[in-house]
Amino acid sequence: MTSFEPFRLDVANQCLWRGETRISLMPKPFAVLRHLVEHAGHLVTHDQLLGAVWPDTYVQPEVLRRYILEIRRALGDRPEAPRFGQTFPKRGYQFIAPVTEHDDRADQAAPVAETVSTATPTLVGRGSALADLDRYLRTAMGGRRQLAFVVGEPGIGKTSVLDAFQRSLANAGVAVARGQSVEGFGGKEPYYPLLEALGQLARRPAENRVVDLLARHAPTWLTQFPSLVREEQEAGLQREILGATRERMVRELCEALEVMTQTDPLVLILEDLHWVDHSTLDVISAIARRREPAK
Repeated sequence: MTSFEPFRLDVANQCLWRGETRISLMPKPFAVLRHLVEHAGHLVTHDQLLGAVWPDTYVQPEVLRRYILEIRRALGDRPEAPRFGQTFPKRGYQFIAPVTEHDDRADQAAPVAETVSTATPTLVGRGSALADLDRYLRTAMGGRRQLAFVVGEPGIGKTSVLDAFQRSLANAGVAVARGQSVEGFGGKEPYYPLLEALGQLARRPAENRVVDLLARHAPTWLTQFPSLVREEQEAGLQREILGATRERMVRELCEALEVMTQTDPLVLILEDLHWVDHSTLDVISAIARRREPAK
């Protein structure tokens, strides 16, 4: 652990602390801050900083300046009267605050290793994220719905975290459905990741319950899966969906999910939401805002 009063730089867990408060910093600004702190008292040129944080990528200088601004905001540092980072125009940056190193590896190693091992022995440095997801799941299993966003820059390992979390649920009695937003489908194919996830649930062996539940509570959704509709259901479903609207589809799915999770918990994973369609966003918002108990 590295400290510069009143902050602590937690390299193991990739976060910045002020007392007991965690300061939000995205991975790249954190990496920039870390490199500057590790070279405190020395001028770090633009080229050195770019080479250390983006060793194999060309990055425009404007990106670096934006990250420096984010760091200043997080630290409450003012460029006209700096306490932590000083800018040398056209040259680089220097971390000017006194830095202290603490050898607290023994205190941190056990809990991080324990959290990671519950999901996968090969996932390193994501113990905090997995612990958060596990805590949200326990809350949801108690009947309080939870909505969590796993965020970060491309390539940071968001999918790996979700893969590890899903593996940890293999024997937990939790149903998992996963949908993927696809580049190019955003705004063109309504509900694309939700339909993929629901299809996974409904097509699993011995999951007639899901099909019957959709027929009863969300007929507009069941008709999206023609292969799952039984012959005796077709005529009734066609009558049910006459005049269906986008708002009705949102309401039906919310009700179906609540009925589905009255007894058995469900983890719904939707990936790459930066490509998601507006209809799916409406469903996510509606699920999050409803107050009825749901697992």
